[in-house]
Amino acid sequence: MEKERIKELERKISSLEEDVAKLKSLVYKTNSPRPAVHAPPKQRQETAKRPAQTVAKSSQAIEEPVDWEKVFFQTWLPRIFIFVFIIGVLWGFKAASDYGLMNEKAKVVLGFVVSIGFAVTGHFQIKKSRLVLGQVLVGGAIPILMLTTFAMHSLYHLAGPMLAFMLNATWIILGIAATVFYRSQALGIISAVGGVLVPFLIESNSPNALVFIGYETLLYIVFLYVAVKQKYSILYVLSAILLNLTLLIYYSFVGDNGVKELLGMAILIQHLCLLSSFFLSKSVLQIYAFTLLSSLAVTYGWLLAVFNDGMTTLVLLALVIIYALGAYAARSSKEKFEFFITYLIVAVAFFIHQLVDLREGVILYVIQGLAVYYIAMTYKNLLHQLFSYTIYILSATYILVTPIEEVLSLPTLNWLIVLASILVFIWISIQKTKEDEHDTFKIGGSIIFSILSLIFATQVTVAGTIDLSANIQTLIMTAVWLVLSIAAFIIGSLKTFKTSTYVGVGILFLTLFKLVLYDLPFIPMAIRALLFIVLGAIGLIISRLFYKKK
Repeated sequence: MEKERIKELERKISSLEEDVAKLKSLVYKTNSPRPAVHAPPKQRQETAKRPAQTVAKSSQAIEEPVDWEKVFFQTWLPRIFIFVFIIGVLWGFKAASDYGLMNEKAKVVLGFVVSIGFAVTGHFQIKKSRLVLGQVLVGGAIPILMLTTFAMHSLYHLAGPMLAFMLNATWIILGIAATVFYRSQALGIISAVGGVLVPFLIESNSPNALVFIGYETLLYIVFLYVAVKQKYSILYVLSAILLNLTLLIYYSFVGDNGVKELLGMAILIQHLCLLSSFFLSKSVLQIYAFTLLSSLAVTYGWLLAVFNDGMTTLVLLALVIIYALGAYAARSSKEKFEFFITYLIVAVAFFIHQLVDLREGVILYVIQGLAVYYIAMTYKNLLHQLFSYTIYILSATYILVTPIEEVLSLPTLNWLIVLASILVFIWISIQKTKEDEHDTFKIGGSIIFSILSLIFATQVTVAGTIDLSANIQTLIMTAVWLVLSIAAFIIGSLKTFKTSTYVGVGILFLTLFKLVLYDLPFIPMAIRALLFIVLGAIGLIISRLFYKKK
């Protein structure tokens, strides 16, 4: 017995040793480098690059903690206190003037000296890698130069309007140069705001609208170019907003006074510049795309305000053509193409609104919504789908709530087109979606189509039989409903479109409910008997046909 136990123990020990050996070999394989595999040179290069890419990704994944002391003391503190300093300088000049310590020329000279000191100090701070402080000091020099020029011209009358304008233009050019040289968006923003204000700081006895609007437009183009070149998104948007605000303020003060066309041209130039920057950009920047979309809406508002109807229509037509050409030219870039289609949709909507009255042209919006839905489903674009739903539902609802008072009328035609569009809508959905979703669109669309068909048939019947007695109206209405039911069933039978068959049966039951719940008190006994016989016979025939098909 003992010998057997010993042998059993020896077997267990040997099996354990084998398991340990296997574990050791697994551990060794896991830790040891894999044997070299002779891969093609291209593959070896890619493999050699992978570790570096992995390290780069892992270093990006590790987020460094925010140094709040640096953010506050190095970034925001100088930005806040540069304004405090400028206000202090202004008050100092005022105090020196009040106490007679400094005459007007000395204050102007001191203002220029302080601004130059700011610029020089800021330059050396930037060279010493104190970027934010240096940029703030250089940026602070621009408003001090402009304020000094304003005081020299408007307060002390030491310079005429032409000299003051040329000096301010020089300061703006220096600001743009500093923006590019120091690669600072903050400098660009300060220069843009200051540049927009320059004409308001110049007193003139004979202000020239062409000079003012031309200057503001040219200034916008310059800052747009800087923003695109340096990829400054805030400056890109801000410069567009500033131009619109400036022109709006100018228009509110000047009024009509022969400047409407100039304002309209400035806004169109801005919109075309935004369009060009978006089209020519190598990558699709969302800020460019949505700024252009906003500009399209704002431009239409300006067109309505400053141009007559004929000119507005021509400009909108030109924009529709431009966006259609843009969509064609950008067809190789999926994102750009989809954005151009969006602009085209909006431009066409504005054009339709401008071209026809809402009552007469609302059906064009239904067609547009349907076309947009087809494009959205083709390119699987959610934004376009939302556009299509919005345009289609709003326009179709407007048509459906408009009562039909005459059989041969525009509301009747609109209703027919809406009903046809629902069928097209179902067809597009079936063509552009997965097979397992087809039944949902068939059933849902068919139910909506059936309900609207009954409403339409009822309205047309009422409008056509308004001069007849109530009994005759009821009979004709029931007959129309029966015809709809039979037509739906026939379509379902011929086209193997089961949903249509079910719709026909549904209308048949609705007709029965209508007879029982509403029509009976108004119908004589003989006609009531005839209707029930006809309705019962139709139901039996349909049932028999169903049985035959099975």
